Amino acid sequence: VGVFPFLVGDMDQRINEIVTNCQLRGIDTVYVSVFRTTGSQQGSLWIDDEAGTWPATYGPVRPGGAGITLGPLVAACHAADVRVVGIVKCFDASVQPSDAGHRQYLLDVIDYLLDSWTPTGQPVYDLDGIALDYVRYVGSSNASASVVTNFVASVRERVGALSLHAYLIANRYTFDGPAYNGSFHSYASVQASLSSQYGQDWQQLAPLLDVLLPMAYTADGSIYNSYGEHQAYVAKTAEYARLACTLAGVPGRRIVPAIKTYSSSGETTTAQTIDASATGALLGGGDGYQAFRYDYLVNAPTWWGPLQTHAVPGCNWPTPRLIASAPKLSLDLDPTASSDFDQSNASLLVRYDFDGDAAFDTPFGPSAASATLLRHPGTWTTTMQVRDADGHVATTRRRITTGDPLTVFPTTLNTTAGGNVLAVVDAGPAAAGHTYLVLAGLSGSSPGFVWGPDMVAPLNLDGIALLLASNPNGGVMSNGLGTLDAQGRATATLQWPPQVLSFLAGLPLTWTFVAQDPFTQPSCVGNARVVQLQ
Repeated sequence: VGVFPFLVGDMDQRINEIVTNCQLRGIDTVYVSVFRTTGSQQGSLWIDDEAGTWPATYGPVRPGGAGITLGPLVAACHAADVRVVGIVKCFDASVQPSDAGHRQYLLDVIDYLLDSWTPTGQPVYDLDGIALDYVRYVGSSNASASVVTNFVASVRERVGALSLHAYLIANRYTFDGPAYNGSFHSYASVQASLSSQYGQDWQQLAPLLDVLLPMAYTADGSIYNSYGEHQAYVAKTAEYARLACTLAGVPGRRIVPAIKTYSSSGETTTAQTIDASATGALLGGGDGYQAFRYDYLVNAPTWWGPLQTHAVPGCNWPTPRLIASAPKLSLDLDPTASSDFDQSNASLLVRYDFDGDAAFDTPFGPSAASATLLRHPGTWTTTMQVRDADGHVATTRRRITTGDPLTVFPTTLNTTAGGNVLAVVDAGPAAAGHTYLVLAGLSGSSPGFVWGPDMVAPLNLDGIALLLASNPNGGVMSNGLGTLDAQGRATATLQWPPQVLSFLAGLPLTWTFVAQDPFTQPSCVGNARVVQLQ
């Protein structure tokens, strides 16, 4: 169901109403308008700036008080196993996709929505996906499909594993005009027209999208007046969208025609036209339908009937819930609070992308607490997907900042008096059994050296570092090379001799460590620590 708060004012007091209607009618997803373009590099944010980072130069926040606070809406929906997809209106007649500056501005808006985090690593806006509206040329005769496709590809890159949806132009004239007799134009003809007039090439877009939303709006009025004609038109949009996906090599993409649940332009929606549209969406090979728009449904209660009749009862998508932390390099993950309307939490399957690169590092497996070893200290974005028995997949993300796995003490050393320096490695239990090597040198930490893929050890290798590495368990170093215990820990000791090396006073001695797994593959690197020589 499509919720457009900018059309109806302040929606904050209606959140429970929205969720209850979804639960009663078998509606799984709320599409909520969060941003609308108003001009080149300008727009309106229709949600509160809960992140506190929305630039004033980007445009107003909830102008006139209209809009919704997204956090409470998402929380209420997720508690009811309802997904929330944020709608971003991309272009309009005043700013077309050819405007490179505006394209970048929109990508910045997407980043704001998806890359805002709470101090505990939760997304500020825990959306289940992004839907692109008006992702096309508007009132233009100079459309370029490649520009639109490339823009969507850029959004896809930023969205990562989250669900990406797009509204596709499906006007009746292109499909059936000017006769409007149900003798629809060929797929090739329709697609050529949509591409050349609006810049939407459905076959190019299909691999980039998780959900295609053909806008198949029809109601009683000047074009179609029979149940059969309404149904056939919506069925044809779903059929052509499915064919586009098949020809693009992604036949399993979800097709969800947006159907008319409002009255306008001399056309009157009725329960019968909604029933025709919903059945048409399913008969044409669609996976469902989106009611466009919510507020009209509330004001016409009989319209809910056909939507509910053709929906699978209940809210059937899983809700992913993840507790994640990394006190050291061991990333602890607990997905067991994830839920589903019609199956037990324990029967759900989960998989992870540990580093946010949209390539999943694990296959789907049982929902149970687990740990993995991160390759280096720092900040990571971890993605988890949950799959239920029906094959529905939902996604959530967490931002994790690791603790430091290496400490050294003391942090100053008198070169004349000498003494011991202890280097304590604590990579966490996921590193148990890995072989480690503690390193120290006098040439600083940057740029460091490559230990393995995405593993840069923060130490410049110099003569001192190589000397210590060549004899890590003898001479002045002991236990510099060994195996991490069950907690991923070990302690190395440097015995600094008195007097002999006093000429090094004033220099920083930089420390780190590297490790490899039992299969002798590089597994992780440590942080840099400095002991100041005096």
